[in-house]
Amino acid sequence: MAERVVIAPTTRNEGHGKFVLEVDDEGIVTKGHFLSLVLVRGFEKFLVGRAMEFAPVATSRFCGLCPPTHATASAEAIEDSIGVTPPRQGLLLRELCNLGNHLHDHPLQQILILPDFVPDAEMQKDAIIRIQKMRKIGQQICEVTGGEAIHSPHIRIGGMAKNISEAARRKLLEKVREYRSIWEEQRQFMEGAFDAARVPEGLGAHDMPLMATDLIYGRSDVFRREYYPDYSEVLPVPYYGEDIGVEACTIIPMIKGGPVEVGPRARLWKFRGYNAKGTMALNRARLIEITIRLDRAEEILEKLDTRARTINQPVTKGSGRLGIGVNEAPRGTNVHMAKVEDGRISFYKAMPATMWSIPAIGKATEGFHHRWAQWVMRSYDPCISCATHFIIVHDGRVVDRYSDSRGGPV
Repeated sequence: MAERVVIAPTTRNEGHGKFVLEVDDEGIVTKGHFLSLVLVRGFEKFLVGRAMEFAPVATSRFCGLCPPTHATASAEAIEDSIGVTPPRQGLLLRELCNLGNHLHDHPLQQILILPDFVPDAEMQKDAIIRIQKMRKIGQQICEVTGGEAIHSPHIRIGGMAKNISEAARRKLLEKVREYRSIWEEQRQFMEGAFDAARVPEGLGAHDMPLMATDLIYGRSDVFRREYYPDYSEVLPVPYYGEDIGVEACTIIPMIKGGPVEVGPRARLWKFRGYNAKGTMALNRARLIEITIRLDRAEEILEKLDTRARTINQPVTKGSGRLGIGVNEAPRGTNVHMAKVEDGRISFYKAMPATMWSIPAIGKATEGFHHRWAQWVMRSYDPCISCATHFIIVHDGRVVDRYSDSRGGPV
């Protein structure tokens, strides 16, 4: 007889999540649901009617872990809507800021999973010291390039507000090389911990499609061409069912009528031929990505022209064209959409990486004992607050109208 196991709130992840798992007599998950319990904040609603310049500033406040990705996707959605392209050096500097965020954020996931893989307290302590040193350097990159370590005010519509100095470029190059020396020790430590882990073979493996637009930075044109024509979304109650869906606070985004996995494994699969599946493959993919991002940061810093212009001022105010901005956040594909008319936002929508991952996490628990559910969840490193932006309230009357990503009424 099927039973239901509920885990709420989930632990060692950002925000408040909930598992509702249907299990058989042996505790094996036959149907897995993962949902957000985070209170809705309504960013997209209060952006409508505001000046277009406000969008990157506001959306970078979605979260304190990955603000540059939201500011970048937001700025690029506005740029796409009004038809402005940043100069080459501005785009490189914007990418470098996001690389700093990846180098800060990816190691944080290792702190969250350490108790799962490293039972020795002293070994955990040594690893955390290394991780925090790396994260500090990542934040320094964001601070120098983005103007602040957290919300990156230099990310503007049209590029980056200012270039960095030649002295700053040389200093950041030293910091990236310092990071690499710390990372080599930490990478070997984590690989050893993964090798020694007694995890069920195939944990978290699934046959859901993978979605990515770029190996590192993100490509709005790839999303528009390859994924957007097949995009659809479902409200929580139809997806989860009445008894579960009334608590959920995220849209269920789909490609070709089903959920997809985004993030490190998806990027490496599409652009590097990485074919491993499951929880451990996702954890290991994140290690590979840190090295890739170090290489790219060093490449940018070696060729960055610190005397070049980094911003192009908009020359139009927009005519309501749907703009799409996509950035590959640490956790996966982050999509922002905007329409700008006469310099003001007439429509706004965000589909952060964890919004895509939430249904995938639930499905990835199926076929394994429920005690492994949070191991699966933590491999995705969900940032649940980023994903939570809407609410549906009904008591027999229409209290609001909801618009889908194409701007039409539902």
